[in-house]
This record gives sequence, structure tokens and C-alpha cells, in this order.
Amino acid sequence: MHSGHGWFGSRRRGGVPLAGLSRDSIVAAAGVAKNASVLVADIGGTNCRFQLWELDAFYRPAEMTLEQILPTSDYETFDLALAAFLQTDAATRSPPKAAAFACAGPVKNDCCRFTNLKWVVDKEDVEREFGIPCRVLNDFEAIGYGVTSLGSHQILTLHDVPREKRGPLSVLGPGTGLGQAQLFWNDAIGNYTVYPSEGSHATFAPRGWKQRALQAKVEADRGHCSVERVACGSGLVRIYEFLHTDEISHRPIHPPMENPTPASVSKAGLERTDPVASEALDMFLSIVGAEASHMALRGLSTGGVYIAGGILPKVLERVEEGGLLEAFLWKASRFHDKVLKHIPLYVVLEERVGLMGSREQAIQLIQQHEQ
Repeated sequence: MHSGHGWFGSRRRGGVPLAGLSRDSIVAAAGVAKNASVLVADIGGTNCRFQLWELDAFYRPAEMTLEQILPTSDYETFDLALAAFLQTDAATRSPPKAAAFACAGPVKNDCCRFTNLKWVVDKEDVEREFGIPCRVLNDFEAIGYGVTSLGSHQILTLHDVPREKRGPLSVLGPGTGLGQAQLFWNDAIGNYTVYPSEGSHATFAPRGWKQRALQAKVEADRGHCSVERVACGSGLVRIYEFLHTDEISHRPIHPPMENPTPASVSKAGLERTDPVASEALDMFLSIVGAEASHMALRGLSTGGVYIAGGILPKVLERVEEGGLLEAFLWKASRFHDKVLKHIPLYVVLEERVGLMGSREQAIQLIQQHEQ
């Protein structure tokens, strides 16, 4: 990470050049070997994406030398997939000095036991079998570390106000589920520490009569209406189906989709070919904006709130119309003037932000070793 700086909104990728010094002198002064590499991986239920990155003299990523996507079904264990990657020419030429693995599953004590396949990703096993210092992270924890490395071309600024240097950050990510995390500055390491959260499973706080009716419908169907159940991909479909239960006199006369999906509802809503889908998309974005607001208040996130996940980048046109920001600023609240109007709000456009976060954690392992 950019230790001690927090270059948010900047495209700057490396350190300040040292005039008059050769590359070898710079490398020697920095104390890191030329072509040192780190290994990162994003591990899901279907695929495992490995990347090998070469670092420059200032511990910054210089070049991705190899990327491979390995189907998890082709390897009985994670160790076999890792061994296959490490046997490639690029990895044998420049063996990684550290690694970080982001896993789509629960992580405890740097170990992830996947629920939908037999893989176990365990720090102790990797370090013992391969001799590579590593970290094992939950995939949303990795996203949290990744937002600190984003450049201006990788985010959309919705609320452009000054961010407080080293102020707390909040991250949420509507996608298949609703990930959440908070980041707080850690003086001991000169950087942010990510604290994953299960806040998306807290009870949904509706605004207005229609959202309260949505909550009642979900409670009747599922027993509990958490935030996640109305603020993720399946939540968008749930909102669409709920709107079709309204009295016919209260909604546009339009036939419901057969087997609606998050993609079909968002597409029809964005294109306004289905008025109910359009309303569902607006309500969904309002709920996401409200939850971002709640996170900002809980964490006093003066460093900014970041909305990641795969849904919003696909509906940016509607996001930019302002409904999400209006729900975030919540001018009816007495805390609009006190807190919310002073907090920046961003949408993360970079789909590989989790890999960026894993890479930063691997780099930090090298830095700790060099110290």
C-alpha cells in the first residue's frame, strides 16, 4: 500500500524518481532485490485466478508477468492448483517472495474451508509446503484493502467533498450478496486495517410506506428481512416481484417477466422497457444509498464510503441520475448537516479491486520481512 500517504483519486503508481542514481543504486538503496515478485489469487467456487506481479525498487507493482484462470474442478486440492501455477516458466524464473489469497468463503486464522468444494486454503500449509509467506483473506476483506490503491480512473465520485486524511472508510458491495467492511487507520503499520462486517444481515430499515410494505412482504415470505435480502442481486428481483403484488390501480399495467433475473430486471429497468423494472431499479439504488448512509454514520467515515460489487458499474447511467446520492445524503435527517454532507461517496469501477487488495497485502508481507 502507499504507506502513510493514502493517494486516493490519484493515478500515481510509484515513488518519486531519484535523480542521478542508476537503477542498481536505487534497488540497493531500497533494499529489495530486482524483479522481486508477489503472487495473488482470487478463489471462487468455479475458478481460481492467479496473478504474478513483479515489483519495482519501491515495492510498487511494475508489471503483471503472468495471469492464469484454473477451473477448481480440475484440481482436487488448492495445493495442487498452486503447484501447477508455480511450475510455469514465469514463476520459476521469478519465484514469489510472498502471496495473498482472497477466498469466497469464511476465513478464520488465515484458513478458509470452502463450503461448496473440498478445497482448504491454509496459511500454515502453504508456508510449510511451498516456503512462501502468505495471507488468506475473505474476498470482501481483500476488496477493503484494494480501495486504498484505486486511482481516479477506477472510481466514480458521487459526492465530491474533501476526505479526511486517515479518516475511517466504509465499503459495501452489492452483488451476489452484500459485503460490508470498515477500515481504520493503524499507526503501528502506517496504514489502514480492514475489519470485515456481517452488518448486511442486520434488519432492513425501510424509508417510506412502500419500503415498509416491501419489508412486510419479505418478512412474511422469509421470516426476517435483512438488508442483504433487498440490496443484492436477488434482492433486486425480490423488489421487482413485490411491486407486481401491488393493486393494479397503483402500478403500470405491464406483464411480469417470466423467471426474472438480476440481469434481466436491471437491463429492462435501465432501458425503461418495463416500468415496473424501472421502479424496482430505482428502489434498489435508493436502498443501497441508504445503507451507505447508515454505514457512514456508524463509522463516521470521513475518509469516504466506497460502493463496490458487480451491479452498480452496469447501471451507472441510472446511478448518475441522483437517486442513490439523494438517499445517501438523507436531507430529512438532522445528521445531514452534522455528518453526511461532509462524507465523500464513491462507486468502485475497477472489477479486480479484490486482487489489488490481495497484492497490497502480499507486498506488506515483503516489507515486514525486509524491516
